[in-house]
Parts: sequence; C-alpha cells; structure tokens
Amino acid sequence: MKKLNILSIFFALIIGYPSFAQLNFPHASPDAELRQQVGFTEVVVKYSRPGAKGRKIFGNLVPFGELWRTGASDATTIHFSDTVQLNGNSIPKGTYSLFTIPEKEAWTIIINKDTAMHGASNYTKDLDILRFKVKPENTLRFYETFTIEVNDIIKESASIYLAWENTQVKLSLRTNADDKVMAEINERIVKGKEEKPNLYYQASLYYFNNEKDLNTALGWIKTANKKGDEVMYFQLQARIEAALGNYSQAIKSAEASSRLAKEKKLDQVITANQKLIDEWKGKSVMK
Repeated sequence: MKKLNILSIFFALIIGYPSFAQLNFPHASPDAELRQQVGFTEVVVKYSRPGAKGRKIFGNLVPFGELWRTGASDATTIHFSDTVQLNGNSIPKGTYSLFTIPEKEAWTIIINKDTAMHGASNYTKDLDILRFKVKPENTLRFYETFTIEVNDIIKESASIYLAWENTQVKLSLRTNADDKVMAEINERIVKGKEEKPNLYYQASLYYFNNEKDLNTALGWIKTANKKGDEVMYFQLQARIEAALGNYSQAIKSAEASSRLAKEKKLDQVITANQKLIDEWKGKSVMK
C-alpha cells in the first residue's frame, strides 16, 4: 500500500507539473530560409541543416543511389516567383520540393510538385516535373553543416550550390529578366514611340551593356541627344561609336560631352572623357 501511494504521488507530480516531464533542446538540424533576388525573380529556399558531427556523409549517412530529402526533417522546398531556367530546363513559377539522388560520378536533381512531405516518406515520382544530372565537385573547405547558397549573381543569372562535407553540386539558374526588359522597350519605344529622351538613353545603355545590336543602340542615343542634350547621353554615344570602330566620330561626341560637363562643372566626367579620347586617338591613327 505504501509503494502504491508513492507511485501515485510521483505520477500526480508529473501530470500536475508537465514542465518536469520534458526539456527543451536546440534542434539538431535547424531550419533555414534563404531569399535571393535574381533579376526580377525572387528565389526562396526553405530547408533544414543537418551537421556532419564526425560522420562520413556521402556514401554512408547519405547512401549513394538512394533518394535524399536534400536536408533533414521536412522536404526541402524552392520557390520561383517567375518562370526560370534550371540547367537549361524551363520551370514555371511556383513552389516545389527539391530531392536528389547522390552518386560518386553524378547526382540526379529532382524537382517535384508535392511540397507537404515530411522527408521523402510520401515521395511520388509521378509528381516530378523535372529530373537532370550534374557532376559533384570537391569544395575548397569543409562544410560541417549542409548548406544551400545562391551565388555568382550576374544580371539575370546565378548559381545554386548544395554543399556538405567536402562535396558540392552547382545548378545554373537563369531568369526571364531580359525578356521583360526587351518587352518593355518594344512596348514603350518601338510601338509607343514615347518622347522622353531618358527612355531612349536607358534603352540604348541596356543594349550597349548587354551586347545587343549596337546600330539600334546608336540610333536611340542619337534620338535622346536630339530631344535633350545631356553629358551622359553624348558620352554613351561616344562609347557606342567607338565600339562600332568609328573613333573619329567617337572623339567628337566625347568632346561634346566634355563641353556640357564643363558648363556644369563636372570635373570627373571631363577627366573620364579625356582618357577615352586619348585612347581613341591612338586607335584612330592605327586604323
């Protein structure tokens, strides 16, 4: 009877004070969320980050040839706010789960429609929208914690890295920013023929910086100059003319830019123009 009373008191304490029954510890694989703008597209990755903790990862903890949730806990998800190209494959805007099948020589990357899975327990191949292979690489440093990064951002493109231990895979990402810019240029300048000189300058600069048709860019910047003389308009015209090999005209345009810069006391622009003029004079003589 005495033993029964002691047990009753013990269970009463547990029930009456639930905080005694469970301790809170940090999550072994903490959740992470990555947001990155690439072009006009927002990329959002949600995943859990397991640690190596002295274990051999690929080929052991993560077996070769088996489906991996590419993280821990719930399935890793990736969201694209616009249609993108992933390793040259088109993916409509939306949120997807990301799975992989690691191998020594190549990884299979899987993009799946089901985003509500815990790990890979309910994975269905029929819901895949994309599968492709990439070669793994050795990392320059040891990654204790599984890491997903978006780096190498240039204009409308970037690279997505999956890295753990001494291994990483790299996925090329390309957005539709150029398509959107070109569509707006076509709508406002080619079709709409808006009269604002700055629009012609911006369109010309975009063509110049992105190695598009220089003759079209030259036509637009000349239109901008007719509608409103500006220091940077003439400087851009000079740079485009030089790129087309017309150095003598490029020098004249740069000098026009410098005259306007002198009126506005823009000494830095004058210095920059003079460097260009000196460079083009040498090329003009050689030509």
